[in-house]
Amino acid sequence: MARPMKQLPRTNDPLVAFARDLQALRKKAGDPPLAVMAEHSGLSTATLSNAHAGKKLPTWATVNGYILACGGDPEGWSARWESLRLAAAGVSGDLCREALSRWEHTGDLTPPHAANESELRKLLKTLLDFNGLSHRTLARQAPGYSHVTYGAVLRGARPLKAKILYQILIGCGVYSLRSQEAWFHLLSSFSWREGVEGGKLLARVEQPLRYAGDLDLKMLKAILERLERGRGMLAAAILSHESVNALRTAYEDMLALLLSSLQRSHIQLPPKPGYAFNRVVGELRNSSIPNPAAIAALVPLAMPFHPRLRTRVVMALKTAGELLRRAENGELSIRGAGGLRIPPLAPFQHAVPAAS
Repeated sequence: MARPMKQLPRTNDPLVAFARDLQALRKKAGDPPLAVMAEHSGLSTATLSNAHAGKKLPTWATVNGYILACGGDPEGWSARWESLRLAAAGVSGDLCREALSRWEHTGDLTPPHAANESELRKLLKTLLDFNGLSHRTLARQAPGYSHVTYGAVLRGARPLKAKILYQILIGCGVYSLRSQEAWFHLLSSFSWREGVEGGKLLARVEQPLRYAGDLDLKMLKAILERLERGRGMLAAAILSHESVNALRTAYEDMLALLLSSLQRSHIQLPPKPGYAFNRVVGELRNSSIPNPAAIAALVPLAMPFHPRLRTRVVMALKTAGELLRRAENGELSIRGAGGLRIPPLAPFQHAVPAAS
């Protein structure tokens, strides 16, 4: 029998209300024990218990796992959690909220107009918050400067140089040349000298790196967690229609994110990558598992700046694709009322980018 959840106070505190609704979701799911939820989510029972305690905002990975373990849809909770996280981080002001709204809905990481350099720094802080990055994490993802230097620049204690701006953009997943140019254009309106330096930097960008579009790292990591968790369940022979479909959804979500990154780059791909792009899009539209070699050719173009993360994505997609192909061919024993073989893949559920 599940341990009763601690009753939360009746208050208008948004954090408490969020926790209360998580508790309600668990009750609606039949009050599953935390141990069972832990098995389904890959999270510890203590982490799950703290998620609905109302004392501290849980990470998105925790919220995502909690909701999935209760049979819910995390997508409907994302905007609400994001609002709580930004409020906790102190993000305020119409300019920053305008930027966040645009980034969340379009994935286009260009800045709105800023009146002065102070507002530009605020937008850069908001960009870090959007990606869930601390100064230390930024320094690991963009190792050109230390976390102390990044913090001083964003506080205004040190000048905002073109080289530092470029590293911040790369660390935050602003990959597309068009979006980088927009940030440097904004910088040039306050410092023409640094704007010129920024133009020189972008002119030296290696050709393979010019194909990347803006990529939401926060979303990518959340999808990657789902992809790796689903792959682990299949590898451990925890097979059901639900687990296979969850893996398939994560697989499609990741491909949609990567293909959209290439589409947003607005740069014509050379023949071989262009052929790979068209092949993956065509196979998705035909409800088949895309060729892994074509996917492997596209991933480095969609996310060229984070090699370790890129390696995880390539391996997760490759392994998931193989498992889904085996499941489609009836080679895996899958529990379910409809028999052992899962039905053929359903049509691709996301907006497939136009062929390049």
